[in-house]
Amino acid sequence: MTPERWSRLKELFSTASELDAAQRAAYLEEACEDAELRAELASLLQAQQASRIVIDRPAVEYLTGGNASPSAERWLGKRIGSYELLALIARGGMGEVYRARRADAQYEKEVAIKLVRGGFDVAYVLERFRAERQILASLDHPNIARLLDGGATEDGLPYLVMELVEGEPIDRHCEQHGLAVDDRLRLFREVCSAVSYAHQRLVVHRDLKPSNILVTAGGSVKLLDFGVAKLLRPGGADPGAAPTVTLMHALTPTFASPEQVLGLAITTASDIYSLGVVLYHLLAGRSPYESTVLSTQDAIREVCEREPARPSVLARSTPGRPHIDRDLDVIVLKALRKEPESRYTSVEQLSEDVLRHLQGLPVAARGDELGYRAGKFMRRHRVGVAATVILLLAIAAGVAATLRQAAIARQQASLAQAERARVERRFNDVRKLSDALIFDINDAIRNLPGATPARKVLLDRVVEYLDSVARDAAGDPDLERELAWGYQRLATVQGSTTEASVGDVRAAELSNRKALAHFEAVARARPGDAADQVNLAMMHRILSFSDLSSDAGRRELERALAITRPLLARDPGNLKAKRELAVEYQDLGFVQDAAGNRAAALGWYGANRALKLEIMQADPGNRSFARSIGMATVILGDAEGHMNRLDEALATIGEGIARYEALPKGDDDVNVARELAVSRMKYADVLLMRGDVPGAAAMFQRARSTIEPLARQDPKNAILQDDAAWLDYHEGKVHVVRGRYAPGIDKLRRSLARFEELHGPLHEVGETANAEAFIYVWLGDAHGSQGAWRTALQHYQLGIRVLGTAPDARTDDDTRCKLALGYMRASQAFARLGRWREAEQAVDKGLDIIKPSLTPEFEDVPALYVAAEGYARRAQILAAQRFRQPPAGRRAEREAWQQSVALWQRIPNPSSTVASNGFLVSSPENVRDLATW
Repeated sequence: MTPERWSRLKELFSTASELDAAQRAAYLEEACEDAELRAELASLLQAQQASRIVIDRPAVEYLTGGNASPSAERWLGKRIGSYELLALIARGGMGEVYRARRADAQYEKEVAIKLVRGGFDVAYVLERFRAERQILASLDHPNIARLLDGGATEDGLPYLVMELVEGEPIDRHCEQHGLAVDDRLRLFREVCSAVSYAHQRLVVHRDLKPSNILVTAGGSVKLLDFGVAKLLRPGGADPGAAPTVTLMHALTPTFASPEQVLGLAITTASDIYSLGVVLYHLLAGRSPYESTVLSTQDAIREVCEREPARPSVLARSTPGRPHIDRDLDVIVLKALRKEPESRYTSVEQLSEDVLRHLQGLPVAARGDELGYRAGKFMRRHRVGVAATVILLLAIAAGVAATLRQAAIARQQASLAQAERARVERRFNDVRKLSDALIFDINDAIRNLPGATPARKVLLDRVVEYLDSVARDAAGDPDLERELAWGYQRLATVQGSTTEASVGDVRAAELSNRKALAHFEAVARARPGDAADQVNLAMMHRILSFSDLSSDAGRRELERALAITRPLLARDPGNLKAKRELAVEYQDLGFVQDAAGNRAAALGWYGANRALKLEIMQADPGNRSFARSIGMATVILGDAEGHMNRLDEALATIGEGIARYEALPKGDDDVNVARELAVSRMKYADVLLMRGDVPGAAAMFQRARSTIEPLARQDPKNAILQDDAAWLDYHEGKVHVVRGRYAPGIDKLRRSLARFEELHGPLHEVGETANAEAFIYVWLGDAHGSQGAWRTALQHYQLGIRVLGTAPDARTDDDTRCKLALGYMRASQAFARLGRWREAEQAVDKGLDIIKPSLTPEFEDVPALYVAAEGYARRAQILAAQRFRQPPAGRRAEREAWQQSVALWQRIPNPSSTVASNGFLVSSPENVRDLATW
């Protein structure tokens, strides 16, 4: 037998040995056309079946003496619970899986039912089966087969009712469909997502292999069979721990980790190893082991001692296999390290390295080799790098020419006036060219991952340059316009809150003021130029955005509107003026939101989107404008969510997400990816309001898979770092809503630490102060839910202190709502601690703050939640002290209940989980009975 033929035989054996008898015959006919090879393979399989030392044999058979009798005939056609068993799907070590259908005429549905195999009703097997049921009940992930029901037969045997997954093993799917390497990697990342989710819930699968990973007809991955999974209970035992570990050690050796083979402690690192084997199969088309693993000795030799070959080497030696590059070799071999501590520290880290490879970024497994990372950067951005080098050379030449011409102009004072004017014109031309080149460089690199530090260096030089040019620009409208644009674009890079910036808000404000002064000078010089007038309106609007809740901010926006509206009245077809007016409509929505007039805000957001759609009809190929429509749509949906129009909000935000996803590639892909992730965060918030906690968690995770890699690539990018900290906050909320207080508190504290690291004392930095306050309130709720009311009160008081010192505490409705809510929650904590007078003072303070937001026409739903809670709290406090109340006090108690009910009734589709103000709904049980008062 030739080496090639032996390699093929081993490959076929590896796959066939995992199949049951019915599947195996079909596989041999399909995969092995050579009759002689097929006979040899059948002989090996028969020998494996007969061998008493094969460690793939289910360990439970040793307990029962191998008397596990076939039971399919016993169950077929029988009814278990509400289901009739139709056909045997698969048979494993302890269980059998049947296709079944609903048989109680309630509705039509097919499911998979898993039963303990006949003859295996020993105590350990039954306990292991119940443990699997408990594990599956704790898992809710789109890539994990769902547990639908469970119970016990009349004989007392436990069974599971599972989602019926119809698909093919992931390795077979990849081969039969001829998937490209990138497509295989994307499927693998779905597997990683499922395993990572299980690990976060302290579940180790312990039997990851292609036959347990199916790809459905729709192309999605489903992870199956948690029969040998383990719960990692700190300080506790595995509920399914075997009575004799060596005897009951359940594993598939061809996918097991060294510590599994040796019977050592199992951690999440074991699953990481198995994922490495799966990935090896997907890339190389075969096992990483050189010989067939039949015995314990084989397993120890191959899994524990022999280092696997690089998958790229095997791929090159197999005709028709796709090329595997070195990065993938490094990723796979890191996952397959013999020592658990040398592997990836988490499945998420492995998945992220695969994603970085897909994106053409340096992979973490390669370390910090400067040459490697530089090479990756240049390969990804060949055009940008070349352009940057050319532009830098041009700048150097331009500046040198400028200095030379200036020197000539000064030295030749005797030149004629015309000659001097010509030289000065040339000086200005070169100056403008230099200006354009500087900003072209910034634009060329601004969307490159990790470019923020380079941009910061560039910005320092740009400030010096613009200030020096500005001293000579007076009286030259063209040059002043160039300077104005220069300062405005500089401000965006310095401190934009919507695009990648270095986070220097004060420097951005100063640059914007300089831009306004130059745009004003140009507009005065050229009052008839519509474009210059629109530029001036834009600048007033940009300056208003920094504080729309203040009088100064609103005045700036009014100045912008006073320019654009008359312009459009004179020239309705002016697209530039229309674009500017659309953004002003959006900012008018922000103004109304800040005032608490949610209904008016919704109208302005709708007007912004409608006008942008109208403009798009006149300019359908404008990609940047298509992106702005995506943003306008998400903003509108977010506003609908604040008003508890939840179905509308999900549909609208979903449309915005679809618009982002449909955008073609462009030079702003980093910002588009970031805006898409933020849109998903807003969608997740609405899902939380609807009570779809698993859906919200999954959507937040999708946002994180985008934001975290971008933030790591660009650690000086303030807005991306803020996004990452906000995601910790959101995920902490999800844990608290689920009642998982310890991980929720950990996430919230991590978020707080990240914000403090980014911004220092948060109460000094405007909007970010809200982040600190939000976290304190949620921390209070988490501690209060566990009965730790003193700790909860401390957190509520910290939130009140932060929001109370914020500059917009009384002018911005969102800040006002959250400050009032802080007092309501503090009142609850005081009451729980028996401090009734302080409880009453706190709730009265909160109601005093929130009352201006309760105007009926405003439809301020976030404020309604807060006020309804406040009046209910007041009634509870009065009720608790009823024994010492005069009759007037009892009337006050009743009136407070009635006010609470009236406010609850004004809330459309009230949530039972998270309110539209972003916090847990606190609806005292008494409120449900208030209608009887």
